[in-house]
Amino acid sequence: MHCHLNVMSKMENIENQARELMAKQLVGEASDREKAELEAWLEQAEENRAEWEESRKMLSKVDSYYQEKRFDTNAAWKNVHAQFVPTKKGTVVSLQKKRKEGIATFYKYAAILVVALLLGSVGYYIGFRNQIPAVYSEVISGENQVLQQYVLPDGSVIALNSNSKLTFPKKFKGDVREVSIEGEAFFDVKPNPEKPFVINAGETQVKVLGTSFNVSAYPGDETVEVIVETGKVQVIGKSTEKQTETAEVFLIPGEKGTFFTQNKTLEKSVNADPNFLSWKTHDLIFNKVPLSEVIRCLEKTYHITVDVAEPELNDLLYEGHFDRKPADFVLDVIRLTFNLELTGENEHYTLSGRKNDQ
Repeated sequence: MHCHLNVMSKMENIENQARELMAKQLVGEASDREKAELEAWLEQAEENRAEWEESRKMLSKVDSYYQEKRFDTNAAWKNVHAQFVPTKKGTVVSLQKKRKEGIATFYKYAAILVVALLLGSVGYYIGFRNQIPAVYSEVISGENQVLQQYVLPDGSVIALNSNSKLTFPKKFKGDVREVSIEGEAFFDVKPNPEKPFVINAGETQVKVLGTSFNVSAYPGDETVEVIVETGKVQVIGKSTEKQTETAEVFLIPGEKGTFFTQNKTLEKSVNADPNFLSWKTHDLIFNKVPLSEVIRCLEKTYHITVDVAEPELNDLLYEGHFDRKPADFVLDVIRLTFNLELTGENEHYTLSGRKNDQ
């Protein structure tokens, strides 16, 4: 019985993924990779192709209603309010009705709603916050992908490390610019004293006016770290049990704020890692640090794996500077420095002592 449930669960998951791919394709939000995945799924079975055609026909009907101006927008919005509530899990994508953009903008979101209803897609969740709907966007990086530059609606610029997700409104409203990060990102915030920039990162909140800093908040990590490059940053522990002076810290350039998720404490210290931005810059500085620390930094920067054959090699102290050099170049310099053997290529390397070394 347990095996049967696992099979059913796996089938449902595949079905949900396929429906989400269809929904994204129908509303023009599918990436090239997602388009290829959808095409492969459509080729697997005739039933898949039939479901896809049914979805396209439904969206075509919506288009016909729009063209003939028989779409009652007021009634439709009442139905949306009546049928949808905020979800507890996943990304909340709310709907916003903009008078200036008129019926064309409304039609787009109405079409998304129809597709989501038809497919039961898990990729579209509708919610309303404070009775004022807003449209949210996501920027997601892949497993070994770094997004070097993305401009937010206010002109702030972010870089996104691998396996990370940034959620933000398509237009910042009110007296605050609020976003959420899962993973690691570098923020270069556009100054605006009238609208503070707020980042929700795990169990912390980061507040700034205009500055640049790095936030690391991967789900499952024991800490959330904020390291400031320019300006001044306020870090708040949202779930600290006691309201003491450790509930918030102010950081200036060169300082690091660390929130420990287990005991809910927040600490400030001097940043001792010159390579905290190497994932973005590929500028590496090593000041007589153990080879184990060098390898840890290389693995994070280049998304590679480096094994050490003999444990004692980890204690070798290395000093050097590499500015935008490829991984194999850096490893080859380390090999020559310590007279080691280097094997492997692309993503997996091994460092070992020379067997015939005299």
